[in-house]
Amino acid sequence: MQRIISVEGVGEVVVSKRRNCVQMRLTVHPEKGLHLSIPFRVSYADAERFVFEHRDWIANTLQAQEQKGVKRLFTPQSHFTCRSTRLQFSPTDAQKRILSARITDHVVTIYYNPQLVDFSLDAVQNFIKKVILASMQKEAEKVLFPRVDEISSRTGLTFRKVSIGNALTRWGTCSSQDDIILSCRLLLLPDYLVDFVILHELCHIAHKNHGPKFHELLNRLSGGKEDLYDKELKGYNGRILPDKE
Repeated sequence: MQRIISVEGVGEVVVSKRRNCVQMRLTVHPEKGLHLSIPFRVSYADAERFVFEHRDWIANTLQAQEQKGVKRLFTPQSHFTCRSTRLQFSPTDAQKRILSARITDHVVTIYYNPQLVDFSLDAVQNFIKKVILASMQKEAEKVLFPRVDEISSRTGLTFRKVSIGNALTRWGTCSSQDDIILSCRLLLLPDYLVDFVILHELCHIAHKNHGPKFHELLNRLSGGKEDLYDKELKGYNGRILPDKE
């Protein structure tokens, strides 16, 4: 027996009740997301509390997985483009601030001292990704807010407020108060999948779970393409990596 629950501050979690399960077991997959196995005697409300209490562990695990999974490193020869956001490197002879950054019109410039900066270090890679995400977050407000307004108006699904985050494993969430949070990593997706994710979250305003009525509404509003778009979404993971050569 399987159900998808939405946990505030965490996002969607697949919960499976198993006969051979003696205690709750939470697993985190960098691409497939969160999965919780629970005994049959455990309620879904208890499962939700368990996930909420472990939200810090989840965040730390996701961060560690992202760092471990990076195979393509950002270097001065790297390129990165996402919508208007692009990356460039500029060498300096600075002795104190050997690594710094500036964002101008969605152009991320990384200033570095070639003699002192080791681009293989996690700290350097994390700094570059953090600045890129900051630029994407600003651009996401300009790109996503109008899309949410347009789709909300067209469908009659009215949200309370929308904000932009940078979650890695969830493209968006909708709270019980009808507040929507969208990840700036949505900018990595094609427009029609961006709209599908927004539509998915708006449908939670009408149906707070992933029951038949939710899927019926989402499938109808997406032109009968819910399964197709869900399958396509699984081909994206939202990681910030340099462009392939």
